[in-house]
Amino acid sequence: MYKLSKDLINELNREDIKYCHWKSNLLLNDALDGYDDLDLLVSRDDIYKFEIIINRLGFKEASNKNITFNAIKHFYGYDNISGEILHLHIYYQVKTGPSWTKSIHFDFEEYILDNLMVHDSSMPIPKKHIELVIFIFRVMLKYSKINEFILVNREHQRTLDEIIYLQNGANRDKVRDFLALYFNNISEEEFYSYIDIIRNGTKLQKYFAGKRVKKRLKEYKYLSTLEENYINISQLFYRSFNKLFLKQKKRVHSMGTLIVVAGLDATGKTTITHDLKKWLGKNFTISLVHFGKPKSNPLTYPFNFLIKILRKEASSSSNFKSSIQKSGAKSFVYMVRQVILAYDRYRLAKKCWEQTSSGDIVILDRYKSEDYGVMDSRRLNPVDYSGLKLKLAEIENSLYNKMPKPDILFYLTVPVEIAVQRNHDRIKEGKESEAFIRVRHKQNRDLTYISNQTHIIDTNQPYESEIRDIKSKIWKVL
Repeated sequence: MYKLSKDLINELNREDIKYCHWKSNLLLNDALDGYDDLDLLVSRDDIYKFEIIINRLGFKEASNKNITFNAIKHFYGYDNISGEILHLHIYYQVKTGPSWTKSIHFDFEEYILDNLMVHDSSMPIPKKHIELVIFIFRVMLKYSKINEFILVNREHQRTLDEIIYLQNGANRDKVRDFLALYFNNISEEEFYSYIDIIRNGTKLQKYFAGKRVKKRLKEYKYLSTLEENYINISQLFYRSFNKLFLKQKKRVHSMGTLIVVAGLDATGKTTITHDLKKWLGKNFTISLVHFGKPKSNPLTYPFNFLIKILRKEASSSSNFKSSIQKSGAKSFVYMVRQVILAYDRYRLAKKCWEQTSSGDIVILDRYKSEDYGVMDSRRLNPVDYSGLKLKLAEIENSLYNKMPKPDILFYLTVPVEIAVQRNHDRIKEGKESEAFIRVRHKQNRDLTYISNQTHIIDTNQPYESEIRDIKSKIWKVL
């Protein structure tokens, strides 16, 4: 169990919050260890206190505006020990049915919360006769929709395992009484026939039985057939388009975040940025962008194409070709190249700012510093030029000055000898020479960055400690 899961249970129980984990309790221990989300039903009277507690524990609300339901929320928390994220799927009303519409509202939440038992994790859960009835209806409702049918059929063995778990301890008399209380148009015999259909029925039997259950439960349906069909069709189009093109997930409600990982060569920037993308990208809309080599736009493409040809023809000792330029270089072509590069980087940075302003998380691999003549930064110091060249230097500087300030920046450092050894060990086509690494480290150490938060990270430490520290700092600013 995550430490965060344990802290959550302890805090909610200590504050006498009326809640429970209301479904899929067969796998509750796995969910508490981050395998799946936690489905918590919270009493209407305790919503305010509940959200104060989870905010205090560091949970953050997030959602996808195109996939949302009233009275259902998503919160995410960071577990410092594992370095992973725990997902809370919060229900203030019991809404169920086909996943894309959740058109059924079982409005007996307080009855559920008044009939609980305690799981071995100390998490309150519904008594098994309640959970069994709701679970069978949930499965049957999924059978009533073709798209849902396919998904639930893939998890047939898990469904059978859950039925066994729930029937083991579900008193049959209590099942009958619960049905009579809230589903009086469904007899005990009919209910158990649905269990037999789930176990042994054909696909056609399951589909028609699902339709029959949906009709039986119409008093709990809060959407009209027209509304439900519209939502189902629109969700089909959105989810398909999103999977293929948009790649949208959830956005944290506080704001978007621009994260920069900068630093010297062989400090592990690529590894860290890719691990951060994997970590955050499981739940949130995220982009990973390389600042050092921005793509050309229609305005700069002809110039960059020409520059590429000129660089290819230049000698290896040419200042024009070198990646390590001295301040005050006089070549006019070189200066034009720096202005074009600055413009491409500015366009890239502006796009990242637009994404974060919309609520996305953007990770930038490398970023500009405030120093001259160093990697990823301005190269043209106006004090070194006059006339037209001064104008070019001022344009380059203004483009860098207009780039947005990161929300959090990590400046990675490592002793040069370690960097040389790492570069020697890594498998990379066209990797840098030892001499190049040493020169870059000499010229690009102790750089000055401007951001809302800047953290210097010594990467000469065990990676697990390093990445957990970075994740923890990021979580605090999301």
